[in-house]
Amino acid sequence: MLLKQLDYFIKVVEYRSFTKAAAAAYISQSAISQQIQALENSLGVQLLERHNRSFSLTSAGEYLYRHAPDLLESAAQLEAATTIVGQRQISHLTVGYLREYAGIDIARAVSTFNQHFPKIQINLRQGNHEELYDLLNDEKVDLIFSDQRRALSDEYINRKLVTTNLMILFSSHHPLASKKSVGRADLTDQACILIAPESQQKEEANYYRQTLGIKSDFVFAQTLEGAYTMVAANRGYMITDQLGVVSSKNLNLPIIKSLPLHGAGGTLVHRDYYLFWQEERTTPATEEFAKTLEREIAKLED
Repeated sequence: MLLKQLDYFIKVVEYRSFTKAAAAAYISQSAISQQIQALENSLGVQLLERHNRSFSLTSAGEYLYRHAPDLLESAAQLEAATTIVGQRQISHLTVGYLREYAGIDIARAVSTFNQHFPKIQINLRQGNHEELYDLLNDEKVDLIFSDQRRALSDEYINRKLVTTNLMILFSSHHPLASKKSVGRADLTDQACILIAPESQQKEEANYYRQTLGIKSDFVFAQTLEGAYTMVAANRGYMITDQLGVVSSKNLNLPIIKSLPLHGAGGTLVHRDYYLFWQEERTTPATEEFAKTLEREIAKLED
């Protein structure tokens, strides 16, 4: 049984068509049919019940279809691990991410990556957007995870991982907590809690004022935990996103209520998250960490 044959089999089942599966695999219909037949011969079982212009899965085919994707993913991870191990100079990977980022997917990605590549040490650096950009530009981090606040540059790999809706966190006792969603106008008379050190507070406030259109007065917390405490104490609201909301729920904060933020015409306001790294510093380790983080984010969205 060849891994390529498994991939063809999965495509045939997913597309429910040999013709479409062949097109997706960039081979002829007869070739993909022959590969499925060869797979059946090597296993000694029938996987597909062929009808006039359709097919159905046998019990063996259903079993293989359920488990084949996991086998292919494990094979891909093994291939990546072998490549990384072969490059002995890669002993560590430094990842930067936003100080105010609330997602737990970073920790999960580090844990998963460490399980597959225990000889590579992951170092984490926090910062605001400008600090992370400087760290990346000065080659003090290998890659950074951040939302987009500047034009994308061709000097970097800009891998978009997720688009997520902005959410507002309130105390459950806040007057607006009973609404189904809120707009910028609803927030004008409410204090907005931002996370930034004193040296970066003006810059952070300008972004929220000029780019996001927030008209509220700003109050500042030094840490994410401090911001959560201020929200719970009803000292204002906090802007996060769907990933941050998932994390706050996992932290068991029932006293905090989350509502979507809508813009003009009732459309939801969204945020794009990227992984950025310098193209010439691409290694199998950076590629594999990017894939790992993307998978962990997808799990949070499910």
